Amino acid sequence: MARLGSLTKAARSLGYAQSSVTSHVRLLESRVGIRLVQRLPHGVRLTAAGEIFYEYANRITRVVDEMESALNPAGEIEGRVSVGASALLLETRVGELVRECRRRYPKVHVSPRALDIARAADTVRDGGADLVLVHGDCAPANQAGIVVDELPGLEVVPVGPASLARAADPSLALAGLPVLAVDPDCDSHHVLVSALRELHGLDPQVVEAGSVGGARELVRVGYGIAMLPAESVRSATGADGMAVIPGLPRVRLGARLLWLGPERSLSAVSAVSAVATRQSRQLVPQAA
Repeated sequence: MARLGSLTKAARSLGYAQSSVTSHVRLLESRVGIRLVQRLPHGVRLTAAGEIFYEYANRITRVVDEMESALNPAGEIEGRVSVGASALLLETRVGELVRECRRRYPKVHVSPRALDIARAADTVRDGGADLVLVHGDCAPANQAGIVVDELPGLEVVPVGPASLARAADPSLALAGLPVLAVDPDCDSHHVLVSALRELHGLDPQVVEAGSVGGARELVRVGYGIAMLPAESVRSATGADGMAVIPGLPRVRLGARLLWLGPERSLSAVSAVSAVATRQSRQLVPQAA
């Protein structure tokens, strides 16, 4: 919530109902006897006391992790690792990362969360996440005190309802369909908007979808079109209700892993970092 500025987004990233997150915040404020969160017309932000609480909470979490490692120096790797990821990577690569880490390191708990690309380096530096996976040209390449590992790029493809792939008049079929933006910080949907203007003379509305899963479902029901990771599109034939739209551009986005580096991280963080790097290099896009 502190990073996303929204109870709704925080609940989505944690997999909780918004009412549950709100209740936890109120309970916490009741226990400490001071307001930690300021409600705004379009979101929330931490109060001055909330910023202090947030900083100390991160310190406490790290101390607990260090204690667990100190108590078991020669044993199996264990600990908690928080992984922040931009929207496109959260729903394509992080799930596999969690499963692979669970298989390799049963005592390591990986906690994924959504992340704003623009705050990636600050999130790592401030202890808001141990590792961060970000995509796009806006992903920071050089940050003081941050180790940046280049990962294989992420291909995103223009996807629409399956009927679009068979349309006799693509311009007519595309008319009126909004462009679904999965991540406002990503430029891929701007590329799609520009292509629709240049190739079909259309000026589409841009609507935020919030997530890859949300965009995929909206595409399936014919509500709009979107730039989705090729890794998340099972085929280009429309067998799952959506298909890659012919004649529109694909985009290759850069991807990076940000963290503090092995010398400043716990063994569990280093282990998860190694899995994330190795796993991303083995990925093969599924779309044609």
